[in-house]
Order: sequence, then C-alpha cells, then structure tokens
Amino acid sequence: MSKGKELANVVSEETLVAMQEAYPVEQGGQRIILPRLGMISQDVTEEVKNAKTGKKEIKLVTEAGTFYTEKPTEEVDDNGKKVYTREELGSEVEGIVLFQRKQLKLYDAKTEIYTSSPVYDKDDEIVPIFCNKEEVGRGTPKELQAKYMFTDENTGKERSKLEVNRILYVQMGDEIYQMNLRGTSMFAFLTYARKVLPPSVVTTFSSEPKEKGKINWNQMTFDVKRKLSEKEAQEILQKVGEIKRAVDVERAQYAANTVDVEVLKSRDKAERDFQGI
Repeated sequence: MSKGKELANVVSEETLVAMQEAYPVEQGGQRIILPRLGMISQDVTEEVKNAKTGKKEIKLVTEAGTFYTEKPTEEVDDNGKKVYTREELGSEVEGIVLFQRKQLKLYDAKTEIYTSSPVYDKDDEIVPIFCNKEEVGRGTPKELQAKYMFTDENTGKERSKLEVNRILYVQMGDEIYQMNLRGTSMFAFLTYARKVLPPSVVTTFSSEPKEKGKINWNQMTFDVKRKLSEKEAQEILQKVGEIKRAVDVERAQYAANTVDVEVLKSRDKAERDFQGI
C-alpha cells in the first residue's frame, strides 16, 4: 500500500476529537447487562486420583492467563439465577474498548459474601450498595468507601476494603462484552489509557506472570494492535454515542427521582445475578 493510501485509511483528527469528547477519561446510567469477557488470573486446579497408583494428584483445569466469555442461556438454576455458558479463548484476544465505567466491590473470603454497588459513572453520584441481596448503604462512592476503611499492615496506610473496579465495554467481532477489572490489571489498563485513546485502536489483551510473597497470579496487559481506519472509527463512534446516551438517560432519571423504586430493584437484582452475588 502506498503511503498516501495508508494515511487516508487512518482515523482523522476530527474523529479523534469526537471520540475524546465521548469517551469518559475518569468518569462517564442504564444498567447494561452484557455477556462477560474475563481472564483467569490464577491456575484452576482439582484433586484427582491416579488410576494406576491410586494416589491423589493435582490436575490443572485452566491455566492462569486464559481468557474466556460467559453468555446467558434460557436456563435457570435452583436459586432462580440465569445459567451462563463459558467458552475459553486462549491466552490472547483482540478487541476495541468502547467505554469505561465504575463499580464498588468488596468480597469477604470468610463469609464468601459480596458487597457491591450498581455500575456508575461519576464520583459525585449517589449510589446504593448491596450485601447479601439487601441494600446496606447509599451515598457517594467516597462516602461509602469511608465506612470500610482499615490500616494496611504491609504499608501502614489507610485504605478501603470497598474497592473501585473498572467496568469496560469491549467489542470483539460484532458483539460487545463487559469486562470487570480490579487490582493490578485495572491499574495496568489505566496506565495504558493514559497513553492511548482506547476506542481509537484495536487492543491486544494478554497477560504476564506476577509474584508477591507466596502469591502468584497473571496480570492483564494491554497493547495497541493497530489504529482504526476512518470508516471503523465512525462506526465505533456511533456505538460509543449510543452507550453514552443510554447512560445519560438513566442518570437524568436518577436526578429527577422519576425511576420507580421496584424497577431499580429489579435492574439491580439482574446485575447482581450476572455478577453471581
């Protein structure tokens, strides 16, 4: 391809400006329930008996760094929650990050109970948090986090057990997925997003092994595969606009207090079911 044609295919400055205005850098609501895209951060193993020796062995079921999708079926389990099917995709996938949002989350390993908020966008929003399917608080994210403060033994610093997670909407092929990020993978994405405008490029999602003390895990990595063409960018810009309009509509409903409480509870329940909460 000649240099002139190559430049003609690259997204224009005008489109980049429009994307920059539409993509929330540190902000952003319709509760959009999408199929999930995720990555196994630690090896999944199971104990099996060796058929020859009769001894117990540890079998590797899924290797750390494996990406997967989960999609809802028409089936429900004994608790009335939708059954999701999982498909493993390998150690690397490619997609376009259309949008980012936020969610508060806390997992108590002792009780195996989640505390979480619905997905939100702005740090001054009033959001509820739920624990064991009951609302246990309502306020701005910082106000809610303040209720779960503790002193980190390793650093001596005060921080909250109620973490802020990033929720990404990622297009792979013709389908859009929701990806939840926390911990080192989330910070790796935030570093990546400071260097590149995510919806203007195809991103390669992969991972790298990490170790801290006795803990081993895979941290997600993000690299630019290529820039979008002008045609691709216009199509993505349209999808980003649709998501943003849906987000703005529900935020306005919250502000006007016109959303029926039972409707909100139903939507929150659908989201918690999706998260397995």
